[in-house]
Amino acid sequence: MPPEFDSCVKRGGRVRTKKVGKDKFMHICFIDGKSFAGEVKTRKAK
Repeated sequence: MPPEFDSCVKRGGRVRTKKVGKDKFMHICFIDGKSFAGEVKTRKAK
């Protein structure tokens, strides 16, 4: 994960998951009115 995203999580930011396309998603951390994007990941098949 990007260092800004990790720092946001460590400081207690709220992490949300956003769908990106059909089988991809990304985590976004919000703290102090700013957002920090994580990596785009692929959903694992069941």
